[in-house]
Amino acid sequence: MHRLILIILLFSSFSFQASFAQVGTASISGKIVSGNEGVNGATIAVLKLKDSSVVKMAVGDKTGAFELEKLAPGEYLLRASAISYANYLSEAIVLQPNQKLVIAPIELAKVASGLEGVRVTATRPLVENKIDKLVVNVEAAISNAGSTALDVLERSPGVTVDRDGNISLKGKQGVIILIDGKQTYLSAADLGNLLKNMPANQLDQVEIMSQPSAKYDAAGNSGIINIKTKKNQVLGYNGNLSLSYTQGRLPKTNNSFAFNRREGRVNLFATGAVSYNRNFFNVDLLRNISSGPNTPITSVFDQHSYNERHNQANSLKVGIDFFANRKTTLGAAASFTFINAGGSGTSSTDIFNGSNQLKAVNKAVTDFDFGWNNYTGNVNFRHLLDTSGKELTADVDVISYRKTNPGTTDNFTYDANQQLSDLPFLLQMSTPSTINIYTAKVDYVHPIKKVLKLEAGVKSSYVQTDNLADYKYFDHGAARWKTDSRTNHFLYDENINAAYLNASKQLKKWGIQAGLRVENTIAKGTQITNNKSFLKNYTQVFPTSYITYAANRLNTFALSFGRRIDRPNYQDMNPFVYFLDKFSYREGNPNLDPQFTHNIELSHNYKGQLNSSINYTRTTDVISDIFIQNNSDSSLAYSKQNIATRRNIGLAVNYNKAISKTWTLSFFANVFNNHFSGMINNALLDVTYNSFQINTSSQFKFKKGWSAEISALYNHRNIEGSSLAEPNGMLAFGGAKQILKNKGTIRLNVRDVLYTQIYRSTTKFDNLDMRSSFRADSRTIAIAFTYRFGKNQNNVPQRQRTNASQDELKRTGQGG
Repeated sequence: MHRLILIILLFSSFSFQASFAQVGTASISGKIVSGNEGVNGATIAVLKLKDSSVVKMAVGDKTGAFELEKLAPGEYLLRASAISYANYLSEAIVLQPNQKLVIAPIELAKVASGLEGVRVTATRPLVENKIDKLVVNVEAAISNAGSTALDVLERSPGVTVDRDGNISLKGKQGVIILIDGKQTYLSAADLGNLLKNMPANQLDQVEIMSQPSAKYDAAGNSGIINIKTKKNQVLGYNGNLSLSYTQGRLPKTNNSFAFNRREGRVNLFATGAVSYNRNFFNVDLLRNISSGPNTPITSVFDQHSYNERHNQANSLKVGIDFFANRKTTLGAAASFTFINAGGSGTSSTDIFNGSNQLKAVNKAVTDFDFGWNNYTGNVNFRHLLDTSGKELTADVDVISYRKTNPGTTDNFTYDANQQLSDLPFLLQMSTPSTINIYTAKVDYVHPIKKVLKLEAGVKSSYVQTDNLADYKYFDHGAARWKTDSRTNHFLYDENINAAYLNASKQLKKWGIQAGLRVENTIAKGTQITNNKSFLKNYTQVFPTSYITYAANRLNTFALSFGRRIDRPNYQDMNPFVYFLDKFSYREGNPNLDPQFTHNIELSHNYKGQLNSSINYTRTTDVISDIFIQNNSDSSLAYSKQNIATRRNIGLAVNYNKAISKTWTLSFFANVFNNHFSGMINNALLDVTYNSFQINTSSQFKFKKGWSAEISALYNHRNIEGSSLAEPNGMLAFGGAKQILKNKGTIRLNVRDVLYTQIYRSTTKFDNLDMRSSFRADSRTIAIAFTYRFGKNQNNVPQRQRTNASQDELKRTGQGG
């Protein structure tokens, strides 16, 4: 906690200077560019900060150069515009008396534009190719109407989501999921609950980074996915309201609002969502029980289950940014999420002997309730030390999760004649958990003239988890409930301290960046019930390096290297047992070690439209989902283990292009080879497999505000650990219409039209011979309405920040 106090004291160590009008005029000069070329005839305007009224305007020359003279001291904004380019609006600028301010070149983004009078309008593309990341603009896809944040991720280029909510990028697991730059620290299951209850219309962008720099937490073997929710700083007030209804076999609704008001130095924002979803899923499991490969089958378990769930979620986020002066900005935000869920499931397992004769039938009924509350608080600080770009930023986050999860499972076993053959197995379960997270970080940027840029920072995080498993079984002889031996109480505390240094330099066409991050981890786990504990203390170094070469204005090449870590999710180390029925259960593993990855990637970007990359990745101590079969009672345990070393080689291509005035195409393909080698339960694992995935979308624009979309994704067979996942895919159609003078939009979306999003897998390893199938309520039709209100002035660039709690938020499991 003392580290948090030191960081907070930094906030009070700076004095804020008020601006006073003085005698003497000032000037502003600079250049407007796009890429490596100046923008001919661009318009530059000086606006008053208070009311955005125009003070003075000028037109740049052929090279884009401009100068604005005889400006009174005060606070201003700069607005730049040119035909076929997106408008630019600066942050606040304070002019001092007699100051001759020379600003950095203003970069304008070229867009496909149309003229409406004298106004240039532009639509953001579905996917933007950048040299260091892919950016998915969520609202650009009609198919996202009525969807959830998890649906958006599933349709993003290179991203796959399995039936358990585990997220992979370019065929590699171990992705860090950030929400507005913050980690969630949740397990895959809890992350899935959060994203399934987050309406897609709350999202602005999804940033996909396969090779983050040393500034980011070293966690995430295959990279980082940052989900950015809607928040802008448009002058005046603005907002939107979104309503949707989705019908599959069961109904769902996702509704949200966003509001923003900026006046002078203060920007206020708020977003909220209310959703209600009913869903079902069928699970079929067929197991051949034997002592190992090429041995006789002694019994067969054929299980079929139907589960139905309902979720109601409410969330609210409020915040404020205060622009004290042109150098200093303070901000604070708080968010609240409440999820109430419940459900029930029925399962029937036919048990056959080795001669395929029915021996017994086990019927199970499971009921559960789920309560999940999340509270997050953040304060942030940004201070420009001078006009050269020296900058100090700081963040402090406090996050709390509270989860309750009571349930029951009742199992009845019958013989082949449908007569009850054993006393019912009745179990009551209560597995509440609490996670408290405290993080703080400070980042410093120090340009050295125009030669070198240095970045440095420190971060500290402290996490406390408290997990209770209370199990009671019904003792038929005593005719009362008794405490079960699986009852446990698990505490886990973790402190991570990190520091990094990053340097970048531009040499004409060459760009060079190198960074080093050091992280020390101290972790302690204690099982109070049986008095077992462990202590881990380790320090690791994570280098990163990048080289870019701009061959010409159309072609850019990049080569990068990085070492990363993926620590186990907190709940995966929880040793508790979670029963699915009498014969199958999930179990945590407190002995999990982190996995480490070395990644090399070579990429090429052509015109910002075509991005191709080839990567080589090697991961040690791979954390993977494992099924363990106990032949003595035929039970099946589902757990995570460090199983192997994985080598991944992949080639990815992403293409985004406006083919014509009415048709825009987005296409992503990834071909990769995974090789696993290691041991699972003392059995040798050595398997390799080639696979690929395709994600494509075509968008069509018509007259009078009509538009349409066709999208599809396909994932080929792929090996993960000891299991072979069968192909699956999805086809979707959508249409939209602008109404109410373009302030409103109606969207219609049909998802998984052919009902092909089925997860099937086969596992044949050691004594395990199993086939499974998972099908959910994925074929749906949704209608959504969005209304935008307020002043639609030129967008002020959002304040881009990376908050303190990046790595920890995934590890509660909210990171896939």
